[in-house]
Amino acid sequence: MMTEQKRQGLDLDALGLDDFEPRKPSAPAKPAQKTVAVATSFPSREAPDDDQLNIKGPKAVLDRFRALRKSERYKYADLLEFMMDAYEAKQKPR
Repeated sequence: MMTEQKRQGLDLDALGLDDFEPRKPSAPAKPAQKTVAVATSFPSREAPDDDQLNIKGPKAVLDRFRALRKSERYKYADLLEFMMDAYEAKQKPR
């Protein structure tokens, strides 16, 4: 049979919390820090320049595109850009 044990309370007076005060808000960033952040274009603070494109087409064509992307180890957007550049270069008048 288990005996019930009474929990002891915390002695808050012994911890010295009477003198506790929250931290004061820190001063705003200095203008020089902002200038450096803007000049260096710290990437984690920039909004991403991404968008999304969904393509509907014959399964065979899309599978071919996926296979080419995988075999050449391109990202989808990089392969699309490469293909568009090649197409535009071919279309230029000579």
